[in-house]
This record gives sequence, structure tokens and C-alpha cells, in this order.
Amino acid sequence: MNRMVIIVFLVLIAACQETLDPPEIGIEISPINVGIHVVDPASSPYHFDFQFTNRGQEILKIDSVVIRGDQNCAFTFQGPDQLEISEVEQSFMRGWYQPQIAAEDQIALEVTSNSHVHPTLIVPVCGRGVPPGTVDGGAPLECQVPPPTQPDCPTP
Repeated sequence: MNRMVIIVFLVLIAACQETLDPPEIGIEISPINVGIHVVDPASSPYHFDFQFTNRGQEILKIDSVVIRGDQNCAFTFQGPDQLEISEVEQSFMRGWYQPQIAAEDQIALEVTSNSHVHPTLIVPVCGRGVPPGTVDGGAPLECQVPPPTQPDCPTP
């Protein structure tokens, strides 16, 4: 009889153990539209912040964040500030936009992680440079993922 009680007890313990939800990456804003800015190399770049979250319970591990398609070299980024995110934490990134020419700038941030839903998360980011003295910035700006064949900004 004691064996039966022990077996039942072990089965109850196993049934009561909670399984953790696997990591799932989330982002505060996507796409990121930084708006319309005057082309002026002497001005300070426009800066913007955003954050990644973990919608799961297991630790989310960010492996890399790569800028894709920045053919005009208008964007720079710093971060993320944490590469491992628990379910109650965020990881912050800061970006800067300084248009080099009067044109639309469409890039993609490619975030790889151990997220079970989006192991590779593509975040569209866009902005538009306009000449000094421009009154109307043109049609509304819509962020799109640049084609994979579009060249990246050369790295120094």
C-alpha cells in the first residue's frame, strides 16, 4: 500500500509541474516610420527609441540585429542593451536617421533570436529626406521591406 501512495504522489507532482511558455519576441512598434526630415549634414540626426519584449516565459536570447538595404547610409543603430530578456524585461535600441539625399529610405532590421514564433523577425524602418525649403513632403510615407537584392550601406 505504501508503494501505491508513493506512485500516486509522484504522478500528482508531475501533473502539477507547470511548463513554461517558450520565448516569443515582440516589438513595441512595427513598422517604424521616422517621418520626413530635411537633408542637412550640419544638423543633428533625428533619434528614435524602440524596444523588444519577451511574450514567453523562458529566456529570449537575441543573437543578432542586422541592417539590410540601407543604400543611402541614412540610418545608424545602437543596441540592443540586453541580449537575454526574461518575461518581465525589455531590451532597448536607439536609432538615428540623417538623410543624405532627397529620397525615401527603406531599410529592414533583421533580428535573429531563439523565439519559437519568429526566429528571424523583419522590422521595416523608413524615412524620407527632402531638400531644404521644402514645404510639402509629398505623399504619406509607407514603410516596406526592401528587396533582398538591394545593397547594404558599406561598413567602415
